[in-house]
Amino acid sequence: MKIAFNIDYDARMNTGIGRYGVELIKAYMRSGTPIEIWMSQFKKKLPPVANGSLDKTVFYPWPRRITDYLWPSIRASRAEISWVHSANCSMLPASSTFRQVCMIHDMGPFLYGHMKTKKDTQLWVKRIRRVVRNADCIVTNSNSTKDDLLGLFPQVEDRVFVTPLGIDHFSSEESRKGPGRHLLNVGTVEPRKNIDGLLRAYSILGARKEIPPLVIAGKDGFRAGEYKELAIKLNIDQKVRFTGYISDEELVKLYSEAMCLIHPAHYEGFGFTVPEAFTWGLPVVASDTSALGEFFAETAWMVNPDDPESIAYGIELALDSGVTDRQKQKRHELIKKLTWQNCAEKTKEALRSFGN
Repeated sequence: MKIAFNIDYDARMNTGIGRYGVELIKAYMRSGTPIEIWMSQFKKKLPPVANGSLDKTVFYPWPRRITDYLWPSIRASRAEISWVHSANCSMLPASSTFRQVCMIHDMGPFLYGHMKTKKDTQLWVKRIRRVVRNADCIVTNSNSTKDDLLGLFPQVEDRVFVTPLGIDHFSSEESRKGPGRHLLNVGTVEPRKNIDGLLRAYSILGARKEIPPLVIAGKDGFRAGEYKELAIKLNIDQKVRFTGYISDEELVKLYSEAMCLIHPAHYEGFGFTVPEAFTWGLPVVASDTSALGEFFAETAWMVNPDDPESIAYGIELALDSGVTDRQKQKRHELIKKLTWQNCAEKTKEALRSFGN
Protein backbone atom coordinates (compact mmCIF):
# COMPACT_ATOMS: atom_id res chain seq x y z
CA MET A 1 0.00 0.00 0.00
CA LYS A 2 1.44 3.32 -1.11
CA ILE A 3 0.07 6.64 0.09
CA ALA A 4 0.43 10.17 -1.29
CA PHE A 5 0.34 13.08 1.15
CA ASN A 6 -1.35 16.06 -0.46
CA ILE A 7 0.28 19.16 1.06
CA ASP A 8 -2.60 21.63 0.85
CA TYR A 9 -1.49 23.62 3.91
CA ASP A 10 1.54 25.54 5.17
CA ALA A 11 3.91 22.77 6.23
CA ARG A 12 6.14 25.32 7.97
CA MET A 13 3.56 25.96 10.69
CA ASN A 14 4.50 24.00 13.81
CA THR A 15 1.06 23.70 15.35
CA GLY A 16 -2.21 22.05 14.46
CA ILE A 17 -2.59 20.94 10.87
CA GLY A 18 1.00 21.60 9.85
CA ARG A 19 2.44 19.72 12.83
CA TYR A 20 0.17 16.73 12.21
CA GLY A 21 0.85 16.51 8.49
CA VAL A 22 4.63 16.81 8.72
CA GLU A 23 5.10 14.53 11.75
CA LEU A 24 2.93 11.84 10.15
CA ILE A 25 5.04 11.99 6.99
CA LYS A 26 8.21 11.64 9.08
CA ALA A 27 6.76 8.63 10.89
CA TYR A 28 5.86 6.94 7.59
CA MET A 29 9.37 7.58 6.28
CA ARG A 30 10.99 6.15 9.43
CA SER A 31 8.97 2.97 9.05
CA GLY A 32 10.07 2.55 5.43
CA THR A 33 6.51 2.74 4.11
CA PRO A 34 6.47 3.91 0.47
CA ILE A 35 5.01 7.41 0.11
CA GLU A 36 4.84 10.39 -2.20
CA ILE A 37 4.41 14.03 -1.30
CA TRP A 38 2.28 16.13 -3.64
CA MET A 39 2.80 19.89 -3.65
CA SER A 40 1.98 22.91 -5.79
CA GLN A 41 4.65 24.39 -8.06
CA PHE A 42 4.91 27.61 -6.06
CA LYS A 43 6.21 25.60 -3.08
CA LYS A 44 9.30 24.46 -4.98
CA LYS A 45 11.40 27.21 -3.40
CA LEU A 46 10.43 26.23 0.15
CA PRO A 47 12.61 23.89 2.25
CA PRO A 48 11.77 20.16 2.04
CA VAL A 49 8.92 19.00 4.26
CA ALA A 50 11.33 16.71 6.12
CA ASN A 51 14.92 15.51 5.87
CA GLY A 52 15.15 13.06 3.00
CA SER A 53 11.72 13.96 1.58
CA LEU A 54 12.85 15.85 -1.52
CA ASP A 55 13.23 12.75 -3.68
CA LYS A 56 9.71 11.70 -2.66
CA THR A 57 8.16 15.05 -3.63
CA VAL A 58 6.21 15.51 -6.85
CA PHE A 59 4.86 18.87 -7.98
CA TYR A 60 1.52 19.51 -9.64
CA PRO A 61 1.77 20.81 -13.21
CA TRP A 62 0.19 24.15 -14.08
CA PRO A 63 -2.59 25.29 -14.11
CA ARG A 64 -3.51 23.76 -10.75
CA ARG A 65 -7.32 24.11 -10.83
CA ILE A 66 -7.55 22.21 -14.10
CA THR A 67 -4.93 19.59 -13.35
CA ASP A 68 -6.58 18.73 -10.03
CA TYR A 69 -9.19 16.87 -12.07
CA LEU A 70 -6.74 14.92 -14.23
CA TRP A 71 -3.20 14.79 -12.91
CA PRO A 72 -3.80 13.04 -9.53
CA SER A 73 -5.47 10.07 -11.22
CA ILE A 74 -2.72 9.80 -13.83
CA ARG A 75 0.02 10.12 -11.23
CA ALA A 76 -1.62 7.65 -8.85
CA SER A 77 -1.91 5.09 -11.63
CA ARG A 78 1.72 5.49 -12.70
CA ALA A 79 3.11 5.46 -9.15
CA GLU A 80 0.75 2.70 -7.92
CA ILE A 81 -0.70 4.91 -5.19
CA SER A 82 -3.70 3.48 -3.34
CA TRP A 83 -4.58 6.39 -1.04
CA VAL A 84 -4.27 10.16 -1.00
CA HIS A 85 -4.13 11.74 2.46
CA SER A 86 -5.34 15.24 3.34
CA ALA A 87 -4.45 16.83 6.67
CA ASN A 88 -6.56 19.87 5.89
CA CYS A 89 -10.02 18.53 4.93
CA SER A 90 -9.36 19.75 1.40
CA MET A 91 -10.25 16.84 -0.83
CA LEU A 92 -9.29 16.26 -4.44
CA PRO A 93 -11.95 15.44 -7.05
CA ALA A 94 -13.13 11.83 -6.89
CA SER A 95 -11.03 9.30 -8.80
CA SER A 96 -11.32 5.67 -9.79
CA THR A 97 -7.57 5.12 -9.32
CA PHE A 98 -7.17 6.04 -5.64
CA ARG A 99 -9.13 6.46 -2.42
CA GLN A 100 -9.01 9.46 -0.11
CA VAL A 101 -8.47 9.67 3.63
CA CYS A 102 -8.97 12.94 5.52
CA MET A 103 -8.21 14.02 9.09
CA ILE A 104 -10.93 15.97 10.91
CA HIS A 105 -9.13 17.80 13.71
CA ASP A 106 -12.22 19.06 15.55
CA MET A 107 -15.90 19.86 15.12
CA GLY A 108 -15.57 23.41 16.35
CA PRO A 109 -17.10 24.93 13.19
CA PHE A 110 -20.37 23.14 14.02
CA LEU A 111 -20.31 23.25 17.82
CA TYR A 112 -18.60 26.60 18.40
CA GLY A 113 -19.00 28.31 15.05
CA HIS A 114 -19.95 31.59 16.72
CA MET A 115 -16.46 31.74 18.22
CA LYS A 116 -14.82 32.22 14.81
CA THR A 117 -15.46 34.70 12.03
CA LYS A 118 -18.49 33.88 9.91
CA LYS A 119 -16.28 33.43 6.85
CA ASP A 120 -13.92 31.02 8.63
CA THR A 121 -16.79 29.00 10.07
CA GLN A 122 -18.55 28.72 6.71
CA LEU A 123 -15.32 27.59 5.01
CA TRP A 124 -14.70 24.78 7.50
CA VAL A 125 -18.33 23.68 7.65
CA LYS A 126 -18.25 23.33 3.86
CA ARG A 127 -14.98 21.37 3.96
CA ILE A 128 -16.10 18.98 6.68
CA ARG A 129 -19.45 18.35 4.98
CA ARG A 130 -17.58 17.46 1.81
CA VAL A 131 -15.35 15.04 3.73
CA VAL A 132 -18.40 13.44 5.32
CA ARG A 133 -20.01 13.10 1.91
CA ASN A 134 -17.05 11.92 -0.17
CA ALA A 135 -14.07 10.64 1.86
CA ASP A 136 -13.49 6.91 1.73
CA CYS A 137 -11.90 6.98 5.18
CA ILE A 138 -12.07 9.62 7.93
CA VAL A 139 -9.57 9.78 10.78
CA THR A 140 -9.93 11.85 13.94
CA ASN A 141 -7.32 12.82 16.51
CA SER A 142 -9.35 11.81 19.58
CA ASN A 143 -12.42 9.90 20.71
CA SER A 144 -13.85 13.28 21.68
CA THR A 145 -13.69 14.50 18.08
CA LYS A 146 -15.07 11.19 16.80
CA ASP A 147 -18.03 11.37 19.19
CA ASP A 148 -18.75 14.96 18.16
CA LEU A 149 -18.58 13.96 14.49
CA LEU A 150 -20.92 10.99 14.92
CA GLY A 151 -23.30 13.10 16.98
CA LEU A 152 -23.89 15.21 13.88
CA PHE A 153 -23.22 12.65 11.13
CA PRO A 154 -23.99 9.14 12.44
CA GLN A 155 -24.05 7.77 8.88
CA VAL A 156 -20.22 7.82 8.70
CA GLU A 157 -19.62 5.49 11.65
CA ASP A 158 -18.19 2.67 9.55
CA ARG A 159 -15.68 5.06 7.93
CA VAL A 160 -14.30 6.79 11.04
CA PHE A 161 -11.16 5.73 12.90
CA VAL A 162 -9.34 7.34 15.82
CA THR A 163 -5.61 7.88 15.22
CA PRO A 164 -4.35 9.76 18.32
CA LEU A 165 -1.63 12.28 17.55
CA GLY A 166 1.91 12.06 18.82
CA ILE A 167 3.52 14.24 21.45
CA ASP A 168 6.96 12.62 21.45
CA HIS A 169 8.39 15.46 19.35
CA PHE A 170 8.16 17.41 22.64
CA SER A 171 9.80 14.69 24.75
CA SER A 172 13.32 16.12 25.16
CA GLU A 173 13.81 18.17 28.30
CA GLU A 174 14.32 21.92 27.94
CA SER A 175 16.05 24.21 30.41
CA ARG A 176 14.10 26.82 32.35
CA LYS A 177 15.70 30.04 33.50
CA GLY A 178 15.22 30.12 37.27
CA PRO A 179 11.90 29.92 39.12
CA GLY A 180 9.98 31.81 36.44
CA ARG A 181 8.78 35.34 35.82
CA HIS A 182 5.27 35.09 34.40
CA LEU A 183 2.17 33.02 33.79
CA LEU A 184 1.82 31.93 30.17
CA ASN A 185 -1.01 31.32 27.73
CA VAL A 186 -0.17 30.23 24.17
CA GLY A 187 -2.56 30.30 21.23
CA THR A 188 -4.56 32.51 18.91
CA VAL A 189 -6.37 35.28 20.78
CA GLU A 190 -9.97 34.31 20.04
CA PRO A 191 -13.16 33.25 21.87
CA ARG A 192 -12.61 29.48 21.61
CA LYS A 193 -9.38 29.79 23.57
CA ASN A 194 -11.43 31.38 26.38
CA ILE A 195 -9.33 34.53 26.76
CA ASP A 196 -12.34 36.12 28.44
CA GLY A 197 -12.40 33.47 31.19
CA LEU A 198 -8.62 33.63 31.57
CA LEU A 199 -8.62 37.40 32.11
CA ARG A 200 -11.49 37.25 34.58
CA ALA A 201 -9.80 34.44 36.51
CA TYR A 202 -6.55 36.41 36.60
CA SER A 203 -8.44 39.42 37.95
CA ILE A 204 -10.15 37.31 40.62
CA LEU A 205 -6.88 35.75 41.80
CA GLY A 206 -5.05 39.06 41.66
CA ALA A 207 -7.59 40.61 44.00
CA ARG A 208 -6.74 37.95 46.60
CA LYS A 209 -2.96 37.87 46.43
CA GLU A 210 0.09 39.13 44.59
CA ILE A 211 0.58 37.09 41.40
CA PRO A 212 3.08 37.21 38.52
CA PRO A 213 2.34 39.02 35.25
CA LEU A 214 0.35 37.19 32.57
CA VAL A 215 1.71 36.81 29.04
CA ILE A 216 -0.75 35.88 26.29
CA ALA A 217 1.35 34.71 23.34
CA GLY A 218 -0.37 34.35 19.99
CA LYS A 219 -1.59 36.23 16.96
CA ASP A 220 -4.70 38.35 17.16
CA GLY A 221 -7.77 36.43 16.06
CA PHE A 222 -11.52 36.99 16.10
CA ARG A 223 -12.54 39.63 18.67
CA ALA A 224 -8.97 40.07 19.97
CA GLY A 225 -9.58 43.79 20.41
CA GLU A 226 -12.40 43.09 22.86
CA TYR A 227 -10.09 41.11 25.14
CA LYS A 228 -7.53 43.90 25.24
CA GLU A 229 -10.33 46.28 26.22
CA LEU A 230 -11.52 43.79 28.86
CA ALA A 231 -8.06 43.80 30.44
CA ILE A 232 -8.36 47.57 30.78
CA LYS A 233 -11.87 47.35 32.24
CA LEU A 234 -10.71 44.80 34.80
CA ASN A 235 -7.80 47.08 35.68
CA ILE A 236 -5.23 44.40 34.96
CA ASP A 237 -3.81 45.78 31.71
CA GLN A 238 -0.57 46.82 33.42
CA LYS A 239 0.10 43.17 34.33
CA VAL A 240 -1.16 41.51 31.15
CA ARG A 241 0.91 41.49 27.95
CA PHE A 242 -0.46 40.49 24.56
CA THR A 243 2.57 39.63 22.43
CA GLY A 244 0.89 39.20 19.06
CA TYR A 245 2.41 36.71 16.64
CA ILE A 246 5.86 35.58 17.80
CA SER A 247 8.68 33.49 16.34
CA ASP A 248 9.64 30.04 17.62
CA GLU A 249 12.72 31.58 19.21
CA GLU A 250 10.63 34.11 21.12
CA LEU A 251 8.23 31.39 22.24
CA VAL A 252 11.13 29.32 23.59
CA LYS A 253 12.20 32.29 25.69
CA LEU A 254 8.68 32.73 27.07
CA TYR A 255 8.45 29.04 28.00
CA SER A 256 11.89 29.11 29.64
CA GLU A 257 10.82 32.02 31.87
CA ALA A 258 7.27 30.79 32.66
CA MET A 259 5.93 29.65 36.02
CA CYS A 260 2.99 27.72 34.57
CA LEU A 261 0.94 27.33 31.41
CA ILE A 262 -2.78 28.16 31.47
CA HIS A 263 -4.91 26.64 28.70
CA PRO A 264 -8.61 27.08 29.62
CA ALA A 265 -9.97 26.58 26.09
CA HIS A 266 -13.67 25.93 25.66
CA TYR A 267 -12.95 23.22 23.09
CA GLU A 268 -9.96 21.40 21.58
CA GLY A 269 -9.73 18.53 19.15
CA PHE A 270 -6.39 17.63 20.72
CA GLY A 271 -4.40 20.52 22.28
CA PHE A 272 -0.65 20.52 21.47
CA THR A 273 0.06 23.41 23.83
CA VAL A 274 -0.39 21.22 26.91
CA PRO A 275 2.27 18.57 26.11
CA GLU A 276 4.55 21.31 24.82
CA ALA A 277 4.55 22.71 28.37
CA PHE A 278 5.52 19.25 29.69
CA THR A 279 8.83 19.67 27.88
CA TRP A 280 9.65 22.57 30.15
CA GLY A 281 8.48 20.79 33.30
CA LEU A 282 5.75 23.40 33.76
CA PRO A 283 2.64 22.92 35.87
CA VAL A 284 -0.37 23.18 33.56
CA VAL A 285 -3.88 24.49 34.12
CA ALA A 286 -6.24 23.08 31.47
CA SER A 287 -9.93 22.66 30.76
CA ASP A 288 -11.54 19.38 31.73
CA THR A 289 -13.56 19.33 28.49
CA SER A 290 -13.21 17.74 25.04
CA ALA A 291 -9.86 16.15 24.16
CA LEU A 292 -8.05 18.07 26.90
CA GLY A 293 -9.94 16.07 29.50
CA GLU A 294 -9.63 12.87 27.47
CA PHE A 295 -5.83 12.92 27.23
CA PHE A 296 -4.46 15.21 29.93
CA ALA A 297 -6.79 14.87 32.94
CA GLU A 298 -4.15 13.22 35.15
CA THR A 299 -1.25 15.36 34.02
CA ALA A 300 -2.51 18.87 34.80
CA TRP A 301 -4.71 20.94 37.11
CA MET A 302 -8.09 20.61 35.43
CA VAL A 303 -10.69 23.39 35.54
CA ASN A 304 -14.17 24.27 34.32
CA PRO A 305 -13.64 26.70 31.42
CA ASP A 306 -17.07 28.25 31.97
CA ASP A 307 -16.25 29.26 35.55
CA PRO A 308 -13.56 31.95 36.12
CA GLU A 309 -13.48 31.01 39.83
CA SER A 310 -12.54 27.46 38.86
CA ILE A 311 -9.78 28.73 36.56
CA ALA A 312 -8.48 31.05 39.30
CA TYR A 313 -8.37 28.15 41.76
CA GLY A 314 -6.51 26.00 39.21
CA ILE A 315 -3.89 28.72 38.72
CA GLU A 316 -3.48 29.00 42.48
CA LEU A 317 -2.96 25.24 42.79
CA ALA A 318 -0.41 25.27 39.97
CA LEU A 319 1.56 28.09 41.60
CA ASP A 320 1.41 26.59 45.09
CA SER A 321 1.85 22.88 44.28
CA GLY A 322 3.67 22.82 40.95
CA VAL A 323 3.81 19.47 39.18
CA THR A 324 2.94 16.61 41.53
CA ASP A 325 4.75 13.26 41.46
CA ARG A 326 1.62 11.60 40.09
CA GLN A 327 1.34 14.17 37.31
CA LYS A 328 5.00 13.57 36.41
CA GLN A 329 4.39 9.82 36.25
CA LYS A 330 1.31 10.21 34.07
CA ARG A 331 3.15 12.59 31.75
CA HIS A 332 5.92 10.05 31.17
CA GLU A 333 3.35 7.32 30.51
CA LEU A 334 1.49 9.55 28.06
CA ILE A 335 4.64 10.46 26.13
CA LYS A 336 5.37 6.75 25.64
CA LYS A 337 1.79 6.09 24.54
CA LEU A 338 1.14 9.08 22.27
CA THR A 339 3.81 8.70 19.61
CA TRP A 340 3.82 9.63 15.95
CA GLN A 341 4.78 6.08 15.09
CA ASN A 342 1.60 4.91 16.79
CA CYS A 343 -0.39 7.52 14.86
CA ALA A 344 1.10 6.24 11.61
CA GLU A 345 0.39 2.59 12.49
CA LYS A 346 -3.21 3.39 13.46
CA THR A 347 -3.62 5.20 10.14
CA LYS A 348 -2.28 2.21 8.23
CA GLU A 349 -4.62 -0.12 10.12
CA ALA A 350 -7.58 2.08 9.20
CA LEU A 351 -6.66 2.02 5.49
CA ARG A 352 -6.00 -1.73 5.48
CA SER A 353 -9.51 -2.31 6.81
CA PHE A 354 -10.75 -1.26 3.38
CA GLY A 355 -8.92 -4.15 1.74
CA ASN A 356 -5.62 -2.55 0.70
